[in-house]
Amino acid sequence: MTRALVVGRKRKDRHIGRAVREVRAALEAAGWKVDSAVVERRSELRRRTGRAVRDGYDVVVAVGGDGAVHEVATALTGTRAALGIIPMGTGNLLAGNLGIPSRVDEAARTVISGTRRIIDVGRATVDTKSYVFAVACGIGFDADVMDATQSRTKRRWGKLAYFAGAVAARGRVRNVTHEITLDGVKRTTKAAEVMIANFGRMTAGLSPRRPVLPDDGLLDVIVIQASGPIRAVAATLEALWQTELGVSAGGHVFRAQARKVRISTTRPRLVEIDGSVVGRTPVRMSIRPAALTVIVPEM
Repeated sequence: MTRALVVGRKRKDRHIGRAVREVRAALEAAGWKVDSAVVERRSELRRRTGRAVRDGYDVVVAVGGDGAVHEVATALTGTRAALGIIPMGTGNLLAGNLGIPSRVDEAARTVISGTRRIIDVGRATVDTKSYVFAVACGIGFDADVMDATQSRTKRRWGKLAYFAGAVAARGRVRNVTHEITLDGVKRTTKAAEVMIANFGRMTAGLSPRRPVLPDDGLLDVIVIQASGPIRAVAATLEALWQTELGVSAGGHVFRAQARKVRISTTRPRLVEIDGSVVGRTPVRMSIRPAALTVIVPEM
C-alpha cells in the first residue's frame, strides 16, 4: 500500500485547505494510506516533508504554488520518496514544465496513475545560504521582475501580475559586467540577464528551440545582452531561436553548459530561485544529477 502525505500552506484566496482535503479523499479512494496537513509557514512544509521521509512515506504531495513546491522538493532531494504536485500558484514553473494539469482533480489523478520521472536539481549558494532549484536560477532582469511583482498583485491578477512586474522593472534593463566561471573556465562579459536553467519553460511559458534537458547532468547557461526594453525583447527572441551552443547569430546571446557555475558582478544584482528572490550576487551553482523523483502524467 502506498503511503502519502498531502501538505499545503494556508494562503489567502487560494482555498488550499479545501484542495488538500479533495486530494486526500481521491488518494484514499484509490486505496492509498494518506495523512494530510495545512501549515502556516513555508518552513513547516520542509519540516513536515522531512519527517514523512524519515517515517518511510512513499510520496509527498505539495499543494500550492512555486514556493510550496520548492520547499517540499528541497526536502525530498536525495531521497527515495516521490514528489506529487497539485499546482495552485501563479507561475507553477515545475508543474508547467512537467505537463501536470492545473485542475485539482486532474492533478490528483496524475499523482495516482502517473509515472515516476527522475530529474536533476541545481544547488545554489547565495549570501552563504544554500538553495535547491528544480527549474532555474535567474540573475538580473528576471529577478527584478520577481521583486517588482507584489504578492497581493499576484493573488488578484494571476499570471498577468508578471506582465505588470515586467512593466514596473523595464527601466532596469541594462548591461552589467559579469564574471562567469563555467567548470573552472572564466569569462567576463556584459549582460542584462543570466539564466542558469534545469528546465526550458520559464515564467512567460516560452521555451527555447534548443531544449534544456532536466536529466542530462548539466546546467544550461544563457547569457543575454540588452540595454533598454526594446533591445531586451529582441535579445530574448534571439535566445529563444538559438539552436547551438556558443554566441548567437545576432551576437546578443551566449549559451553554454556546465556542471559548476560561479557568477559575480561589478555591483550586486538580485538572484531568484524558482520564482522567489533569495539574495544578491555573487552566486555559486552546481548540478545534482538524478536527485529528485517527480510523479508526471503518463505519455
